[in-house]
Amino acid sequence: MHGQFRKRYTQTTQEQKMYAVQEVLQSGRGRKEVAEELNVSVNSITTWIRKFKEIGENALTSYSQDEIIRLKEIEKKYNEQLKLEMLKKQPIYIHLKKLPYPKKIKKL
Repeated sequence: MHGQFRKRYTQTTQEQKMYAVQEVLQSGRGRKEVAEELNVSVNSITTWIRKFKEIGENALTSYSQDEIIRLKEIEKKYNEQLKLEMLKKQPIYIHLKKLPYPKKIKKL
């Protein structure tokens, strides 16, 4: 391969990953054959098959880093809102019990 460029692989969708997994597992096609058809590495197909067997179809979903950050921010805001709603529903005396008992004031 001296002097030749390496093959560039493309970004694959969940549908393409699922197709590759089904072609290998159900149709009995070889991983190399399916990899060449989809322009992906054999290692990628092997990983998708392993994840599919362990977790299922949802394991083949790919999220971008931006999407992960956005989802974490949404989750954080949701948890804060949930905490506030729970506090609003509790009777006030529960919160008063947590306050320290006032000490007697000494007369001067």
